[in-house]
Amino acid sequence: MQKASNPETRRKLESAFNSRCIKENTPILKRLIELRKERATILGFPTHADFMLDLRMAKTADNVDKFLNNIGSKLEKAQQKETARLLELKKEEYKNLGYTFDDCLNPWDTRYYMNMVKEKDYSVDEEVLKKYFPLSTVKSGILRLYQQLLGLKFERIPNPEVWHEEVEMYSVTDSQSNSLLGYFYLDLHPREGKYGHAAVFGLQPGCCRPAGSTSVIDCKDGHPLSSAYERQLAIAAMVANFTAPDKETGQGFLLHDEVETFFHEFGHLMHHICSCTETALFSGTSVETDFVECPSQMLENWVWNADGLKALLGTEDDPIPKDLLTSLINSRVANAGLFYSRQLLLASFDQAIHTNKWKDDLLITFTNLSKKWIGIDPTPGTFMPASFGHLAGGYDARYYSYLWSEVFSADMFESRFQSAKDGGCLSKSVGKDYREKILQPGGSKDAVDMLKDFLGREPNDRAFFKLLNIPT
Repeated sequence: MQKASNPETRRKLESAFNSRCIKENTPILKRLIELRKERATILGFPTHADFMLDLRMAKTADNVDKFLNNIGSKLEKAQQKETARLLELKKEEYKNLGYTFDDCLNPWDTRYYMNMVKEKDYSVDEEVLKKYFPLSTVKSGILRLYQQLLGLKFERIPNPEVWHEEVEMYSVTDSQSNSLLGYFYLDLHPREGKYGHAAVFGLQPGCCRPAGSTSVIDCKDGHPLSSAYERQLAIAAMVANFTAPDKETGQGFLLHDEVETFFHEFGHLMHHICSCTETALFSGTSVETDFVECPSQMLENWVWNADGLKALLGTEDDPIPKDLLTSLINSRVANAGLFYSRQLLLASFDQAIHTNKWKDDLLITFTNLSKKWIGIDPTPGTFMPASFGHLAGGYDARYYSYLWSEVFSADMFESRFQSAKDGGCLSKSVGKDYREKILQPGGSKDAVDMLKDFLGREPNDRAFFKLLNIPT
């Protein structure tokens, strides 16, 4: 969709993609919504959304609605400006190709022209850029950077018992106390039958358990445990599908967005390892759904920062030519208004069908929201929500969580790391604070209280729009 210059090819692909499972899944989705509403009523909640949000940061569907509309109003001008730019490019291309310009953006146009904006306006060619991100360099850089930032020490375990010969195992200790905190596995390359995405899987939670067990350390939040209990070590695995090194050269390379993915998932790994809670229930990433992505999203900022990239690639010289580095960093704001407007569409549809705003017709609801948020009608005959896995995969009434977390992750990075006087985004003192106040509590403390402790105030959305260069 990003490279197909023939609009008819794009139209057919988009139509087929967003028509998947319509007959099968639409009635299932309707029945799910009905049953969820029935359960919420039985339990005394006004809507399914309110039931699901009761133990989240947002608390109520009304708060989510206010959040989405607030973000949407601040994105509106950027989205309109970006849409106009896409139309300019489409008009220019149609003229060159001899097509009749229809003066509108279709659902099959947006990804194609958004990619063109990135290439034309920001001069970023992902294929050229990736030669500066050798997998071996990125992996060693991430391990080094996380150790320095969080006050940890990683050691690779020789000849570990693993599920595949490519899997690596590491121990994690505190660099000051030398206390063993846990272990993690890295399974980074694709193979037949393997999980096809990038994710972190908790294999054993760090928690207290009766004395006499194995795999334990004698600490609890930095204090000795009573003789009746000891601490179970945290163990987790990061699974990804980065292209394996070439068998002849031994070298492999990552796209920049894969580097970002590596940073993100490794952040989840550290959340799991660094938490220190009494119970398994609150260990690691067992936090509110609308906070769980926040720590890892915050760590993505290092791959969009000149100092962060320099630290990652491990050289005092500029490893990437300055003009290319500047273009890369600037490209972060490319199409931001359009991208986040689509996120608002998906989040608001999820909220609409799980509150009293939904009547009966799912397609009409989705069409109206599509017009509201992105100004584009869905292609006739399609219904994207029929294959919107989050609605039936544990994120019902909570898809807003991705954007909610991202807003507060920006606040953490900009307000603490970026502005740190003792090293900026590489500040060890802020990294220590981050580990103790954000990662260590796991889910034993309300996320909003963790954010207040770390920021020294209530969180807000100012840093989010600042990072995107969107005036508010």
